[in-house]
Amino acid sequence: MTYPLLYALHRHMGGKRVRIIARDPVDQNYLCLPWPVDFVQAKGFWSHVVSLPRGARLMMALHYTSDRYGLVAAIRRPAARLGFTNKRLTDRVWTHACKKDFEEYLAVANVRLLSQYLPIDIEANARECFETIAASAARSPHATDIVLMPGGGDGEYKRWGLKNFLPLLAGLRAELGEHLTATFVLGPDEHEEHAALVAANLPGVHLMMTRPLAEIAHVCIHARLIVANDCGPSHIGQSACVPYVGVFHRHNPQWYWDRPYSRCVTPLGDCVDIQTIEPGDVLDACLEVWPASDRATVSAPAVRRVHAPPARAMV
Repeated sequence: MTYPLLYALHRHMGGKRVRIIARDPVDQNYLCLPWPVDFVQAKGFWSHVVSLPRGARLMMALHYTSDRYGLVAAIRRPAARLGFTNKRLTDRVWTHACKKDFEEYLAVANVRLLSQYLPIDIEANARECFETIAASAARSPHATDIVLMPGGGDGEYKRWGLKNFLPLLAGLRAELGEHLTATFVLGPDEHEEHAALVAANLPGVHLMMTRPLAEIAHVCIHARLIVANDCGPSHIGQSACVPYVGVFHRHNPQWYWDRPYSRCVTPLGDCVDIQTIEPGDVLDACLEVWPASDRATVSAPAVRRVHAPPARAMV
């Protein structure tokens, strides 16, 4: 979810290298980007201070639960210091700030913070970011109408499962046409799903197993609909800015980008069992966001189990 932010920095800062300082060894998540970045792992406070060079033009702190990063900014004093205010002692350190909104999608919050310093169209920037990443793909994957993401690396409680995704695909084809193609995006934890789909050998269905970031971005950018569990690739899907349906075990607005062409489907009431969501519930949400030009064959859904609060205006 930091990719759109990094792209905005790269584009608006004249192509200067951006240094990412993180406590965890997540360099592989950033060095794959098609624009130059530096990565430094800094576990302790003073290693954070040393990693921020003197004379830095700008510093952004994406953490909002600790004074650590405000103290780093106070010591190094970069010209522009950007951070979220959250009633902490170091809130006054920031030269540009906005209040942390716990109801806002994190990828949007990151760029909204930068927009206090630079004029940015948040949605257009996200789309352009992943268009740029997609253009760097060594090969172009199969073009597809629907992208399905059944992953959920944190555990089974996030996985809606093939037993639901496959009936959903059948329902979409029944409503919108048997000609619709689909691509399943699978990660290293979905070997069983991959084997099951290979055995099923469904017509018009393509599989992407542990593919590079650029290829996943490419298939999402060119899709007409994306349906995903709460998983890493789902954030690529959301920033592709195409119709999107997320299937969650509970509603968490920080992981879901609420827009007119997106829907969040969750269990009813206080239930957190994702298996209680029926394929028909997700199908209804998909039909609501399907491109208007293709809706001639789509009837209005009779039942909805969709959490869709009014969309926020994008900067």
